[in-house]
Amino acid sequence: MDNTQILKVFKAAPGTAAYPYLKDCTLSYSGEGALIHADDSDRKSHLRTIQAAARTLSSAGYKKVELADSDSMKWTREEAYVFFLGFRSIKNGADIIYPHDIDTDDFRTERDIITWLRDTIDAPASSLNPVSYSVFLNSLSTIAGNSFSVKAYTGDKLHSESLVGLMTVGGGSDNPPCLYELDYNPTGDVNAPVFAALVGKGITFDTGGYSLKPSDLMRSMHSDMGGSATVAASLALLAVQGFTGRVKAYLCCAENMISGKAMRVGDIISYPNGVTVVVDNTDAEGRLVLADGLIRAGRTSAKYIIDAATLTGAAKVALGRDYNAALSLNTGLSNAFVKSAASVDEAAWALPLEKFHLGIVSSSLADITNSASGDGIAGATSAAAFLSRFVPSGLHDSWLHIDLAASYRKTPNDIYQVGAMGHGARSIAAFVKKLAE
Repeated sequence: MDNTQILKVFKAAPGTAAYPYLKDCTLSYSGEGALIHADDSDRKSHLRTIQAAARTLSSAGYKKVELADSDSMKWTREEAYVFFLGFRSIKNGADIIYPHDIDTDDFRTERDIITWLRDTIDAPASSLNPVSYSVFLNSLSTIAGNSFSVKAYTGDKLHSESLVGLMTVGGGSDNPPCLYELDYNPTGDVNAPVFAALVGKGITFDTGGYSLKPSDLMRSMHSDMGGSATVAASLALLAVQGFTGRVKAYLCCAENMISGKAMRVGDIISYPNGVTVVVDNTDAEGRLVLADGLIRAGRTSAKYIIDAATLTGAAKVALGRDYNAALSLNTGLSNAFVKSAASVDEAAWALPLEKFHLGIVSSSLADITNSASGDGIAGATSAAAFLSRFVPSGLHDSWLHIDLAASYRKTPNDIYQVGAMGHGARSIAAFVKKLAE
């Protein structure tokens, strides 16, 4: 096939490839174009086969494809969506022509939001830093029809608002830290209650600080702001889907760099809620900035608080890069999130967080440490235990922490190229809508 032309891609029944020796293949070619042979008896494997075929076509060098209906088989919206996920690459994007009945305004807008999410996470730190992030957020607002406002706290405002975690983590960088507040308020009433407050980790580059990362681990650290982009995209999805409740998002953005002004191991941070934290590892910085966002989220009196972060390697060890981890002191809430993720064909898994876990972050130097140590410490759980100290105790049962193990791929697999996966935003939007039912 000529990969410089527009390739038509059809669905076809399993075992119908042109040659008998290809009867078990899931992707074949004919004179008309490419054929994806996906068994639809199991939805999950069916969609994965389609996404894998899209990733194969992209890797083969095809720059533009057309999803074509045949008389017997037509594309569905979700099939087209997962094809888009698999076909997209950092270098070439996802140039796809969709069937007219699928390519509706709302489908295009959802794709544009997920494209924004992936492109933003993939942006190098030389173009996306805590301050320049505002340009990206304004672009997202435009995609979502200017349906939410964006407010920035930086410079002296960080001091006046006591955003001590951001100032501590971001103090070592020439690019100052910034807290962004996104407000989707469909009522137009400034006093309208907040249904859900979202909080996202926005470390736009993470060297590890003085607890320095090796180069191999640092290479993908422009993506350490994935949590902030994910909650922003979730809010945008809720806006374009016509969610009737008010939703706020707090993006906690900083660079974790090394300089004479950078935080040191042994520093102690005093947060405005009265909790003191000793810095035992400068590479456990994400939870320090999330603490600022969680305190502010609690002040909104939101019914639910949801935070998302590329927080721990432990979550990736437990789940790989295929599932996001969900943790809550209310197991019903974390299990509900897993179901919401599945309802939009994303993957999440509940990890344990119970009241007895909260003591594992205790410290003899401060109230808590940012890096629990000891035999058998569960890294993802201890990080969530740390965060719980910044959620009002009355909201513990309505707080969910998401460790985004499936946000970014350092190496390709069968269904994704290298880079941001766009995984998690649809889960959060579906979860918020379910909570409101």
